[in-house]
Amino acid sequence: MANGFDFGISVIIVLLILIDVYLVVRINKHKRTEALLWQQSEELKSAQSELAAQEEELRQGFHELYLNEEKIRQHEELSRLVAEGANDALWVWDMVTDALVVSERGRELLGLPEHVVNTKEKWKQLIHPEDLPHMLDKLEEHLSGCNSFYGAEYRIASPEGGYRWVLSRGKVMFDSQGQPVRMAGSYTDITERKYKEEKIKHMAYYDALTGLANRELLTETVNQALAAARQDGSQGAVLFIDIDNFKQINDTYGHSWGDKLLVNISGKLTALVYEAGMVARWGGDEIIIFLPKINKTEEFAAYADKIMRLLEKPILVNEHVFYITASVGVALYPMHGDNIDELLRNADTAMYLAKNSGKRTYMMFNKTMHEAVVEKTLMEARLRRTLEQQELRLLYQPQINANSGRVEGFEALLRWESPDYGLVAPPKFISLAEETGLIVEMGNWVLEQACRFSRQLHAGGSGWLYTAVNISVVQLMQEDFVEKVISVLAETGVPPQYLELEITESVLMERFEENIRKLEALRELGVRIALDDFGSGYSSLTYLKKLPIAALKMDKAFVDDIAVGGVDAAITGSIIELAHQMGLQVVAEGVENGDQLRYLREKKCDIIQGYIISRPLPPEAFVVWLQQHGGLLGGRQEAGHSWATYYEG
Repeated sequence: MANGFDFGISVIIVLLILIDVYLVVRINKHKRTEALLWQQSEELKSAQSELAAQEEELRQGFHELYLNEEKIRQHEELSRLVAEGANDALWVWDMVTDALVVSERGRELLGLPEHVVNTKEKWKQLIHPEDLPHMLDKLEEHLSGCNSFYGAEYRIASPEGGYRWVLSRGKVMFDSQGQPVRMAGSYTDITERKYKEEKIKHMAYYDALTGLANRELLTETVNQALAAARQDGSQGAVLFIDIDNFKQINDTYGHSWGDKLLVNISGKLTALVYEAGMVARWGGDEIIIFLPKINKTEEFAAYADKIMRLLEKPILVNEHVFYITASVGVALYPMHGDNIDELLRNADTAMYLAKNSGKRTYMMFNKTMHEAVVEKTLMEARLRRTLEQQELRLLYQPQINANSGRVEGFEALLRWESPDYGLVAPPKFISLAEETGLIVEMGNWVLEQACRFSRQLHAGGSGWLYTAVNISVVQLMQEDFVEKVISVLAETGVPPQYLELEITESVLMERFEENIRKLEALRELGVRIALDDFGSGYSSLTYLKKLPIAALKMDKAFVDDIAVGGVDAAITGSIIELAHQMGLQVVAEGVENGDQLRYLREKKCDIIQGYIISRPLPPEAFVVWLQQHGGLLGGRQEAGHSWATYYEG
């Protein structure tokens, strides 16, 4: 029983052990399975995380791609809008295929039928030939790396005809081998800017009225030529031209007429020296001609002669024909100066002396001229002291009736008694006094002194004699001239009909209408007006009829021609006859011999004046002369006197 029980117990124990082993095995297997499942779960979770990360990365990549595509689209849209809305023309040059693509604006600007120009050569044909080398140089500078950007201004053919100015800018792209493959840039229409720049430049360097070069351009040009001349030893000339009596034309006809005349002259001079030099306006009617390559005196003389002949040709302005002349001074370089200031100063000096020697000629500068200018400057300084120092003197020359021989009047002649120069005749200082304006004060003094002397003669029993006083055009142009004459007559008591004002023919040009009104006002007061030196200037019957004159004073040259005889003498007789037909008296001055006196009496000349009667006399000597030669009205001349014999019997 016990063995069976033990056996049973053993079996149970074995079974329990087996069950325990089984359970352990099962548990271990479960644990291993569980561990495997956990591992697989972790791996799955990791894979899921990676998938999620990849999905996020893909989503991000897609988003970025979307954004990039949007940016590209927006950029393309912006580029299109810029191209369409820009005022500039855009271009892209494919340097491999040589095709140039131009924007729509570029096509409009350049007048291209297509937006692609197939070849560079075709494009070059559109550029102005003068500008093409400049454009190619700028392009080469950029391609070679000298400049970071390409930029060039040039003219390009316009669809409307002609050319327009453009500013072309761009930048090149290189490949990995450093070869240029593409270039992009723009064209800007700068035509208006260029025109404005040219206008500003023209205003800075050219005279607005005549279109001639102005002082600035002339100075630059001459300085450049002088610098070159120092290197190659070349020579040249500067001509200083002053139109004779141009101011008179302005004052008579108005500045608009004078401007047109000056424009006409400028054009002719420019055409004459176009290839040889430059014509410039220095100021007013002063014109400079610069000839940079005149190496022979013969060449200069030929040009000077051409200029003088050209200026003497008639010029039509507003249906009126003008005959003008000019005074020209010439300075050569390096002989007369090696800088523009010295050359112009010396040319101006020569011109001034040409004008003083009778105008209508040219002179070349020399050192003697410089000395003359210095003397003129000194004389001007001394001339300003004449009235203050009481250096002016009046001489009186009698005038007789050619028919009766009686003394009709006298002419007051101004002299300058200078402690430095002695007795100075009018030709040496009157023009200088007119230039400086001193003639007004001097002229007023002459008028006052002559009228006082006339009053003195009347008080001495000589009766009223005609008092002839020379009036400068400068005096006549003074606004208060008429009032001044009236004042002097009132102060001295001289009746207006015994004052004779002698004007020169230059009044025909100097403010004609205004001066005529002044002369008419004086004539209405009774003052006599005489035209002095008739025939020496602008004698014109048209103007002569308009002048309120009572007498003509023939120029001495006509009296001198009497001795020549023939046609020359006949002209003098014709002048006397013409004047009488116009109701004018004729005064012959400069009568020196009996033949002249006899001829003038035969031709019914009215008044005789000259050395045959008497030289100009100081006041005291004139009084004595009157007493000796029948100064009283109705008196007779002393028998045996050189001219009195013509009136005896």
